[in-house]
Amino acid sequence: MRRTMLLIASGCVLGWGTAASAQGTAPPPPDPSGGVAQPGEGNPTYGRVLPSDPMALPPPAPVMPAPMQSPGTPTPTRDEQTYNTAPRMNLGAALLLGGGFEDFTNSNLRSMTSSGGSWNARAIAGTRQYVGLEAAYVGTAHGINTLGANSNANLVSNGLEGALRLNLPVMRGLSMVEPFGFVGLGWQHYAVNNGNSSTSDISDKDDIMTLPVGGGLEYSYRKFMADVRFTYRETYYNNILRTTGGNLNNWGVGGQVGVAF
Repeated sequence: MRRTMLLIASGCVLGWGTAASAQGTAPPPPDPSGGVAQPGEGNPTYGRVLPSDPMALPPPAPVMPAPMQSPGTPTPTRDEQTYNTAPRMNLGAALLLGGGFEDFTNSNLRSMTSSGGSWNARAIAGTRQYVGLEAAYVGTAHGINTLGANSNANLVSNGLEGALRLNLPVMRGLSMVEPFGFVGLGWQHYAVNNGNSSTSDISDKDDIMTLPVGGGLEYSYRKFMADVRFTYRETYYNNILRTTGGNLNNWGVGGQVGVAF
């Protein structure tokens, strides 16, 4: 009887030790919730998110690839990017000074005067648009060779003009080539300097209305601008010729240089 009880006690101790050893070495069961505690009796972590790996770092943010650029293509500068991306946002303006050659179309007036020179100062708005405006001061000077006039007499004019422009801007980088045409309205005051109006065939002064029309070609690079143009002026209210009558219609070619904005 005593031997039987010792065998039973030894078997219980051996079974308990085997179970404890197995419990200490067996891997923990996988967490089917991926880190979320499962409901169960006596589970103090129910409802709390448990990280599966506390030492794990969050994944890095995705990096967008840089835009591809064709081999050999130079990277545009900041000025070029601004000019090319929004060329129409800038209206474009310029201040120009210039001069040229002018002559009358009336044969009677041409026989009394020599070919003359012209000069102007001009402000332009809308050089980078299809429609622009001009305002200008214009002046001319011609020699006179007629009855009663002194040998050093001159026919000089000064006036103001405004014009509507039609432009065709062609822009490439920081440069622009622009064919243009214009039509406007103006006023000019003609006066004879160093003349004897009492015996001359030409009046000593005359105020006329002008209608300038023409066209030209403009070029600019950064702040520099230049243009060449042809202008024809139809004139009204002419009283300059006393005996033969006639008008002061004229034509001219010229060039200008200045600064662009």
